[in-house]
Amino acid sequence: MKYVTFEKLIIKNFLSIGEEPVSVEFDNGLHVITGLNRDKEDRRNGVGKSTIADALYFAIFGTTLRDIKKDFITNNITEGKTVVELTFTVDDPYYGVNNFHVIRTLKPSKCTIYKNGVDKTRDTIQNTGIYIENILSSSPEIFQNCVIMTLNNHIPFMAKNKVDKRKFIERIFNLEVFSKMLNDLRSEYNETKQNFNTEITRLEESQNYLKIQTKQRETFTDIKINKLSNLREKIQTNITKIENYKKELNEILKLDATPYFDKSRVIDEKIAAEEQNKELLYTNLVELKNKIDLKRDILSKIGTDEEKCPVCLRSIEEHHKEYIETEKSKIQEEINNYAEIVAQEKDNLVKTQQKLKTLNEAKQVVLDKINQIQIKQRDKERIEKTIAEINSYIKEQNNDIANIENETYSFDNAVEELEKKVETTKQNIENIKKVLDLLEVVKFVISEEGVKSFIVKKILRNFNSKLTYYLKKLDSNSICIFNEYFEEEIVNEKGKVCLYNNFSGAEQRAIDLACLFAFMDIRKTQGDVSYNVSFYDELFDSSLDEKGVDLVLEILNERVKKFNECIFIISHRKESTKAATGNVIYLEKNNGITRRIKFVD
Repeated sequence: MKYVTFEKLIIKNFLSIGEEPVSVEFDNGLHVITGLNRDKEDRRNGVGKSTIADALYFAIFGTTLRDIKKDFITNNITEGKTVVELTFTVDDPYYGVNNFHVIRTLKPSKCTIYKNGVDKTRDTIQNTGIYIENILSSSPEIFQNCVIMTLNNHIPFMAKNKVDKRKFIERIFNLEVFSKMLNDLRSEYNETKQNFNTEITRLEESQNYLKIQTKQRETFTDIKINKLSNLREKIQTNITKIENYKKELNEILKLDATPYFDKSRVIDEKIAAEEQNKELLYTNLVELKNKIDLKRDILSKIGTDEEKCPVCLRSIEEHHKEYIETEKSKIQEEINNYAEIVAQEKDNLVKTQQKLKTLNEAKQVVLDKINQIQIKQRDKERIEKTIAEINSYIKEQNNDIANIENETYSFDNAVEELEKKVETTKQNIENIKKVLDLLEVVKFVISEEGVKSFIVKKILRNFNSKLTYYLKKLDSNSICIFNEYFEEEIVNEKGKVCLYNNFSGAEQRAIDLACLFAFMDIRKTQGDVSYNVSFYDELFDSSLDEKGVDLVLEILNERVKKFNECIFIISHRKESTKAATGNVIYLEKNNGITRRIKFVD
């Protein structure tokens, strides 16, 4: 898993923000972005609250969330140079921890990126943008649905069309690999098909040559020249193919899975150590529980008869009662001490289990990398075989050239050779046909109805479980389930299947939010990257009633604690500031310029 920690954003001359830079730090907690528009008294709209989310998006992708043309992004009052700076850290299982600093400007347009202080800017802005997206393992669509949720300005997931839903879910579930595999298979199939057509053409040519030589001795010289020309052209084509295959082979030979095997062994050792620690903690917990039970049993028997001693049956004197109470207090104190130790051991057990989970995830990443290298290395035999086959073709074609050049006016030998060549080509065609049939089978295996469907079913069980969890947390009156074809079924509180549009705005918002949180969780577990930041634009400003706001806040605070997230809520309601557990970013717009001022409650 790759962990991206956004640290700081500095904005200058961007949209309504002017020469005075607005700086935002991404600390853990629930932060609120609000403000006041002095140009329209007592209005909180049009302050520039969403500009912060737009600036973060602009720093990464070079565009704004609201699809504003670049000519209108620069502040039209100051008309100064637009500068947006973003610093973040990436903890990558392959490349370790690295610090990045992105600077995007307009007037002039430029994008610069530094890695650990070293300039890594590419030759064009577009290529630098691609480099940044690869570092963050994100796309604009994923970022808008898992990091910056402009809930009132983009189409909710449930309102998307079927094709867009499918594409989005495949990106979230990391299922694009199947599409890539299918594309690679199609390329291989097309290449094999091309070889098949080439062999068919070769067969037709050979048969034509045979027919011509048996019928037209008079044109022998012309036929000989044409055949030599065709063969030399084919040889040159095959030589070019061999050069291309050798380049591909050299790239494969550079691959080495040894470091990843070493990593795998180290991780296995750590897992074994943590498993041993887990067993020890389980043992300690059992022993402590037994001690607590024993003490409680003793405690329950002391002083059960307040008038007589349980041993000698004599009346209990006052000083004996005091002694009994003292003993009961001591035993209760021992029970409390054991209980504290149990709580501490349980906490240690949770940490150990988390370590095991992290180690197992890291091991899977390493195994995936090894598998990728091994798949590529297996291509080595195929390429070498192909090169050998082409060399064989070249050798055969050179032999054909030599034979043709040595031909005499006696066509008997030439006809015999061509007949053999026809039979050989027919056999080649049969062999290629078998390969094509096999590729058809493989194409089905990795298609929608094949192994992909099996994997999707397993992932969807987890996703549907999370979706149900969030719907309950949001007190929704519906249940939503997705099948392996990414088709949803929504059931209302009366058990009837309904469409998304059958629900009210507030009910739709609950479904949208449940999907949103479920997708974010899946992205963290199934995806290859985790971000520490999320934005919610106008989350509290429409559809949600007071109870709905409280339920959403409960989920957001839970995410802050569970994932150490930095959550920003953009709102024009001043009362939203009460929800903040972190900073309140208070913006003021005056004379068309937005600046950040100190918040005073």
